Amino acid sequence: MTGTSTSRVPVEGASQSYWQSEGLNQKPDVQVLNEVSQLPDNCDVAIIGGGYAGIATAYHLLTSISPPPSVVLLEARQQCSGASVRNGGHLRPDYLMAAASNLKKYTAAAAAEIVKFEVNHLDAIKSLIQSEGIECDFRETNSYGVFTTSEQVSAAREMYDTLRRAPSFDDAILDYVDFYTGDEAPQRTGLHEAKGYFSTPAAHLSPYKLLMALLARCMELGLYLKTHTAVLSIDPSGQAGQTITTHSGETVTARQVVLATNAYTSALLPEYSSAIVPCKGQVCHITGPEGKALPSLPSTSFAIMEQDPSSNATGYNYLIQLADNSIVVGGAHHKYDEDDLGSWYNNVDDSQPISPAQRYFEEDYCQRTFLGWKDSQARVIQAWSGIMGYSADSLPHVGKVPNRDGVFVIAGFHGHGMPVIFLAARGIAAMVGNGTEYERTGLPSLYKTSQDRLDSESNDILAGRGIRSTRK
Repeated sequence: MTGTSTSRVPVEGASQSYWQSEGLNQKPDVQVLNEVSQLPDNCDVAIIGGGYAGIATAYHLLTSISPPPSVVLLEARQQCSGASVRNGGHLRPDYLMAAASNLKKYTAAAAAEIVKFEVNHLDAIKSLIQSEGIECDFRETNSYGVFTTSEQVSAAREMYDTLRRAPSFDDAILDYVDFYTGDEAPQRTGLHEAKGYFSTPAAHLSPYKLLMALLARCMELGLYLKTHTAVLSIDPSGQAGQTITTHSGETVTARQVVLATNAYTSALLPEYSSAIVPCKGQVCHITGPEGKALPSLPSTSFAIMEQDPSSNATGYNYLIQLADNSIVVGGAHHKYDEDDLGSWYNNVDDSQPISPAQRYFEEDYCQRTFLGWKDSQARVIQAWSGIMGYSADSLPHVGKVPNRDGVFVIAGFHGHGMPVIFLAARGIAAMVGNGTEYERTGLPSLYKTSQDRLDSESNDILAGRGIRSTRK
């Protein structure tokens, strides 16, 4: 029997994100879906988790498997209410930083495979929204990765050069990376403290609009949806598959189960308690006074590396500028309280902010950061937190759960799910619906969940913050 751990389940009273409030303001009835009032006794596939991973998995099962299986989707809170719609709105493949890290830990070929997989999401999501007629404010752009210290510039340049020298790393990937260092960095980026930057193809969108539209399409295709239905346990049921028991006492027996539960995965799969850890992030929406638009930035997508001058802590801010020139920005990791690890690590409470990070953005962040914004009167008008599923080795867990027949996982996106989940869900759907072996799905080899990964003692989450190198 697999039962829930009460410490890693979604909380009530989550703060509302800009994406949710903006989507609901435009379409007040968007959340009115024809849910089932009672679960069926049986189904082919049960998906636990009503965010991006769960919805995308349902979509691929219902559109690519013939005949389509019967699919039940269970969500503990409201549909599209977790990290999937509480993020920064980026669709930003990582061409450089993670690639260099993966090259160091694994192989050049494995690092390149992940970059290509992420880059493929730019065309895949564009094609999806065109084919399904989804309006989600999708915008293609070039994203600037900005460095604010000379040490950051040197380290990034070394990463770039190392990847260029690696014989098995595809140079064509780096042809998309436009690297600049020089005195014009502030003018080119619009940032006072810019010492250098690189530019790469990216996009941004409203995740709430995308996922609500995709969920509505799944409902048209026959998806059984039940929200506010927390799962308490998953129990083997012989040849019938797995029996899922909900908090209300209802049960459904599924031939196969997919856990798209990200930060909350270990509540039902305790063997993932060290491999996927819930970590809180902070995001804000910034605008100018009514009737006065904020200045335009040189790009509409940024990842800004920061270093706190007093603590020497490093972190980054991720930012997009919307069509009305308002800003969605998150991060401020370098401002977290070093003496309060629990304020963000192993924390599932998205009803409360990370106070030091929120203050950092509220205290004239844009005026301090951008050239020509001193008199902009930019101010935070909405702030929210979200719970991400950070992976101990920085890589998603996708595939068959070790030692559990008929149970699959797609989780642990490390705060970087937007350029990973849609095609990862396609791979899961092929495994579940067609019996395709992992190695034939097109998924990166390093994403495959395994007992070795679950048994590992390393913890990139904490080691990356200079806290400790083993799990806690």
